[in-house]
Amino acid sequence: MIVEEGEVEQTVVEGRTVRLHKEVIRLEGEVPIFLVRKHLVGGATRPAVLLVHGFAQNRYSWHNSRRSMSAWLAERGWDTWNLELRGHGRSRHAGGDGAEQFPDYVEDVRRASQAIGSPAFWVGHSLGGTALYAAAAELWERDHGGPAGPGILPRGVVGIGALYSFGRSNRMLGVLGRLTHSVREAPWMPRLQVRTRLAGALLSRLYGVSDIAGYAFPISGWWPGSIEPEILQERLEQGFDWTSVRVWQEMARWAATGRFEWDQAWAQADLPVLVLAGDEDHLMPPDDARVAFERSGSSDKRFLIFDDWSHQSHWGHLDLVLGRLAPVHVWPEIDAWMEERLGGTGPVRLGSGSVSA
Repeated sequence: MIVEEGEVEQTVVEGRTVRLHKEVIRLEGEVPIFLVRKHLVGGATRPAVLLVHGFAQNRYSWHNSRRSMSAWLAERGWDTWNLELRGHGRSRHAGGDGAEQFPDYVEDVRRASQAIGSPAFWVGHSLGGTALYAAAAELWERDHGGPAGPGILPRGVVGIGALYSFGRSNRMLGVLGRLTHSVREAPWMPRLQVRTRLAGALLSRLYGVSDIAGYAFPISGWWPGSIEPEILQERLEQGFDWTSVRVWQEMARWAATGRFEWDQAWAQADLPVLVLAGDEDHLMPPDDARVAFERSGSSDKRFLIFDDWSHQSHWGHLDLVLGRLAPVHVWPEIDAWMEERLGGTGPVRLGSGSVSA
């Protein structure tokens, strides 16, 4: 159901704006979830792209008043759908509870794909990429005799700093995961919801300290200097949201056991896959992100690390999407990869530092 519709003028990058048609869409159900759809005023000229945010985030992962990946994709003709998972952003404001378990997010992705109504490219950041990997694996398994519910298989899946193996390369995250896993039976934990916006606001006000800490702090969210202060402040204050301790518990289980429940199905799914990682991403180090590429059963898969040698700077976690160099390096890579799969030419364009199956 469309609850809001009209034309908007949005900044793509500094010095350039675009006029777009925007719809706010509510998907009804036991738990309501929301999408923001944007495309050219005259209509999209390319297929749909589904964007999914990460852990404790919301739709502002992809959109900032000064720089917007979602507007950039729409400007280039893509029919862009920005999903807010249950309990996040508008989905929470509508009365939807937070996820009680990670599979709730997987269900949200399948519901969104059904609402789009045709095969779309799926692009996910951080835990959003994990939800896409799992949903794609379930739908592939369903189409080959498995039990998954409604949903439409994607044209391809893009994971940006996306979790698959967790806490293996980052010792601090591994320890936190194992500690959380060890107390997983605590009766007060499963339904506890945590608001991260306060932490985001604090980080934005301590920009100088938090930015410099990125050089060494083991769970920093971006590479120092990669995002302008005013853009980072808006991203931290608007983009940090609520999350469920139960979901963190499941991530902790992945860190403690090394077991991702969708691994077997993912290893069978022959869907185009693009896995992107930042060379200095402390939250999702390249060696952990690479596992999704290695375990994928795709005959058309690619892994690319953004680094200072080939891409002008070191790269962290948030800056892969909205950093000052993201419109120069990351967005065009994704755009070109999707365009190639529309043309049926296969993986013909391999940027520096990439690996292809």
